[in-house]
Amino acid sequence: MLLRTRITLFLSIAFVLVAGGLILAGMRREEIADERFAEVAIDGQRSLWQSLVADELKTVTVIGDDLVAQIARARPVDVPRLRQVAASVIPAAGDLLRGVEEVQVVDASGTIIYTNRPSIGQRPILDASALDRVLSTGVVLGGLRQDTPDRYVIAAGVPVFASGRPFAVVTLARGADGVLTRFADAFGVPTFLVSLRGRMVVGTQPDLWQALMPQIPPRSANVSIYEDDDRLFLATSVPVQDLVGGAAGTLVTFRDSSESLGEARDFQRATLAGVAIFVALILAGLYIYLRQAFRPLESAISVLQALSAGDTNVRIEDAGEGEIRRIAETVAVFRRNAIAVAENQRQVERQRRRQERLIRRQMEALARTLEADGREQVLQDLQSIFGRQKVAPIAVATVKRAGDEQLGLLAAVLQQMSARISDQHARLTELVAELREAIITRAKLAGLQQELEIARQLQLSILPKPLPLRSDVALHGLMVPAKEVGGDFFDYFFLDQKSLGIVVADVSGKGVPAAMFMAMTRTLLKATTLFSISPSASIERLNAVLAAENDQMMFVTLFYGVLDLTTGRLTYVNAGHNPPFLCRPDGSVTPLPRSGDIAIAVFEEAPYREMTIDLAAGDLVFLYTDGVTEAFDIDGTEFGEERLVALLKELPAGASAADVANFIVEGVHRFERGANQADDITSVGLRYFGAAAAPGTEATPLPPPAPLSSS
Repeated sequence: MLLRTRITLFLSIAFVLVAGGLILAGMRREEIADERFAEVAIDGQRSLWQSLVADELKTVTVIGDDLVAQIARARPVDVPRLRQVAASVIPAAGDLLRGVEEVQVVDASGTIIYTNRPSIGQRPILDASALDRVLSTGVVLGGLRQDTPDRYVIAAGVPVFASGRPFAVVTLARGADGVLTRFADAFGVPTFLVSLRGRMVVGTQPDLWQALMPQIPPRSANVSIYEDDDRLFLATSVPVQDLVGGAAGTLVTFRDSSESLGEARDFQRATLAGVAIFVALILAGLYIYLRQAFRPLESAISVLQALSAGDTNVRIEDAGEGEIRRIAETVAVFRRNAIAVAENQRQVERQRRRQERLIRRQMEALARTLEADGREQVLQDLQSIFGRQKVAPIAVATVKRAGDEQLGLLAAVLQQMSARISDQHARLTELVAELREAIITRAKLAGLQQELEIARQLQLSILPKPLPLRSDVALHGLMVPAKEVGGDFFDYFFLDQKSLGIVVADVSGKGVPAAMFMAMTRTLLKATTLFSISPSASIERLNAVLAAENDQMMFVTLFYGVLDLTTGRLTYVNAGHNPPFLCRPDGSVTPLPRSGDIAIAVFEEAPYREMTIDLAAGDLVFLYTDGVTEAFDIDGTEFGEERLVALLKELPAGASAADVANFIVEGVHRFERGANQADDITSVGLRYFGAAAAPGTEATPLPPPAPLSSS
């Protein structure tokens, strides 16, 4: 890169950085001003809304107090009496209830005992927490409330007393449309109430909302700009509270600020264009000046380059002034010396060519004795040296040591040829040995790979088929080996018409030995269950057989349970295995109690205890191996039981057994983020529907779960 170009580039970067800093400072100042304006707008909007809601609530509360006073005169002492009084008093209070859309009388259990607007599936306007607060404190509670997805109301709950304590609540509700309209009139802008899910529930100009389709943050105040055709709107969103202090939704206003915002944008664009033009003019002038100033120096550099290439006919046309003139005089001396050297070189060149021809013929004859690869390399070296091409580094060093160009070139070529002959012989010897070993190894690997594939297919073939569709129970399992074959297995089998056996096991180690031990354990377990339906008796027989001739000191952690399909009682033995998790329809996830027994095949006379647990209709039992909890991500973080419990809690109620098994495996793989699988993974879901469950399929498939954190 030329010096003038470097100077121009340096100054260009400096100008751009200064201009950019000024522009960023101005933009930051505008952002601070916008933030202060937004704070003022949000505070004003929040204050006015709270004032209007308070006025509306005061009106509704006064009406509620009068209505409860009329009901109290009839002295209702219990819920049946209150229902009769409400049915006679509320319809007769038409003038008092003018403007009130709905009146409900709710008892302490949350049951609607009277309403002036009955409907199918009707729910109380006040939720359970609000009702508890009114009944526990005995004071009126009111405020904004979203009682249905399509309606916001101003509601007030007034307690009804009997024997000095509140035992019911009269709730009055008036639509929030009036408050919203008064708010819009006060500000003079379109106003909307948006639910916590971002859905516009009520607004003064629905068409404008549909045109802008804004994305409103549900729980934070915000000011943003939206564009519709050639109009710019300033959107101000403020969260509003419900009657118990929680978030009820968001109050959103749109102010048409096309003129002010447009002028600000035009000014900003004009400023940026002006700065860009100013910087471009300065840089262009600087480039022209430096080009004129450095032209004589560039001419001198061109002459030096020509002289270095052997061209002695060039001259400096413009010597310039000062330091550049001294450079030109030095170049002239260098030119005269170069002419003398060139003449000497021509004489030496004639001598060298005669020697080259002789040397080249002799060395080409020697090169023909080599093999094809070596011969081509030597001929290329000869062409490189004698053809005036770039000489190899070793040849240059040899020339400097010899002090004679011809002898140095000859020594370099001979040295390279000798080295290539020796290397070629060594490479050929090594290559023959390596090829022989590679052929033998490849044959062994091909046979081993084929055997492992056959073993993998055999292992997968012995896994149980999916349980046919039943009305009382559903079961589905999934096993993912860490290698071609694995040491995990699961199985299920019917011991009789009402008893279902379930087993999940993990053999110590991985690979072929673990797979063989697994197959033997599975076969022996099914054989022992023919003699007894008791899990402990079956496991004790299995342990006695496996531990008797266990020379390899392998062991098995195993969970074996028998489920009574008529009662839902699960009797099980946990032989050192991870405890399964019981998932109730209420969302609770708890591990099954451990029996404290050791793994199988450790001690021949080891006793095993039975544990029992009763399953209710809809309960889910998740069984797994330690390949789930001991999975690691690319950072070395373990999956652990806490993440497994969190993943199980994300399951929707009634999830199918197949979806549960796949859901957990997919969650583990997402957690690993591409890391190699550390151990075999087995995931089994058991869903109990109850003995009297109607025939049918399971729940709909699961949606994709949220990503799990590695922290």
